[in-house]
Amino acid sequence: MCCNDSLRKKILSLSSHAARMPLGEEVSRTTMKNRILRIAREVNVPVTIRRISGGLLFWRSSDDDLQQAKEVATRLGTARRGRQGRRRARPKRA
Repeated sequence: MCCNDSLRKKILSLSSHAARMPLGEEVSRTTMKNRILRIAREVNVPVTIRRISGGLLFWRSSDDDLQQAKEVATRLGTARRGRQGRRRARPKRA
């Protein structure tokens, strides 16, 4: 629990500066990324996370970050729907 508490304090103290999270052999980037996202969601702080060599870099998301994420999600969603639609439209063999 102590690690989660220190991570929670670090997330709450984020301002316009990024925080670096160096990772050792015992924790994977994916696991730590999921922990950061879970705790940030609990304390209602939007964060952006990037992978860097040796760890993760994260910061409080700006309005521009959130807007860009929404645009990318919309583009990806449209592409997925397009592929699914083409599969359903394929004529059946008799």
